[in-house]
Amino acid sequence: MLLAGTVPDASTNGLELIPDNPALLTESLLWDKDITLRAGIGYKDNVLLSPTSPQGSGFFTSGLDLTIFRLPLNGLAFNLTVTGDDARYWRDVEGVQGEDSFLASAQIEKYLQEKWRIGLELKDLYADQVALSLIQTGGVSAVVAKGDTLGVRPFVRRDLGTNWWIQLGLPVAREWWHAPLDDDWKYGARVVLAHTYGRGSQVVLTYGGAYIAHDAWLATDATGTEISGKKLALWQQTAELKWEHHWDAAQRWRSITKLGFQYEQDNGGGFYDYSLYSLSEELRFTTKNWEIKGTTGVSYYDFPVQPAEPTSPNPTLYITTLNLTLRAERRVYKSLKLFGAFAYERALSDQAESQYRVNIVTGGMSWEF
Repeated sequence: MLLAGTVPDASTNGLELIPDNPALLTESLLWDKDITLRAGIGYKDNVLLSPTSPQGSGFFTSGLDLTIFRLPLNGLAFNLTVTGDDARYWRDVEGVQGEDSFLASAQIEKYLQEKWRIGLELKDLYADQVALSLIQTGGVSAVVAKGDTLGVRPFVRRDLGTNWWIQLGLPVAREWWHAPLDDDWKYGARVVLAHTYGRGSQVVLTYGGAYIAHDAWLATDATGTEISGKKLALWQQTAELKWEHHWDAAQRWRSITKLGFQYEQDNGGGFYDYSLYSLSEELRFTTKNWEIKGTTGVSYYDFPVQPAEPTSPNPTLYITTLNLTLRAERRVYKSLKLFGAFAYERALSDQAESQYRVNIVTGGMSWEF
């Protein structure tokens, strides 16, 4: 329901398994970890994503990245990832004192014979952020999205040879949201087909479908009028093509290109139906002491039934979002780094409440150990 990004796939494709060795299995070399703490200050010039009266504020920011993993020396792999960020605004902006995001993911994977793997992933996502709600009675608008999502995803993977592999997953998720959003269940299936080549480069095609059943919100007819006694349900289909390429032998230059499509259909009169087209490009340059990354993207939401404003030349609603991020990081002493970042996002629409522009500047330091 909310404008959000995707979590990158942490595949171990191409990793050769070391035959069982009891001596190795008792050593700590099986396990490794990576911990990064960061802190800084910044400024956001439109905290509430307001279309007409932007209010800005400085903020303190802090964050954590934690990764613990186990090498699959005996055919059993484990990966735990925890990442979180907190921003505390220097002033209260109409009740919004800060924004938070927290993601924890634990995945266990078992290698079977030569080409098969099975696994299970548990994921928890907590968010307390201002974002556009695409499904809300009264139209599309910015809201304080505060809630928690708990998901489980069993999966099976088959290596097809010649650096090709395919994976099938069956994710189930439960979402709890504070008002004005609504709790829901999400049941789905996802198929991934990938090809790795060259210096760790890969092409990944993902297709998925999901059924989303809301707890309290009611379905509506084509005019947006609620249908008494009929709970809102949505069918969602998603497809994405991702191309990740390393451009030099030292792997200093890397690009990630994503092309996506999503279609959502409600169980009423189609008031909440939409098609989403997205394109993004990321370019990263990395050396021993420097990391510079730039990302740009565009998304287009087309609502075929929901009407636009009466004064608009378009009969139905559309939303186009543009975003740009730049980040530079410099190692100054061993594991101590300084960073600076800039983010720009803009939404264009034929509905006034859906338009906004926001700039965010952040600077600080991080410590890895």
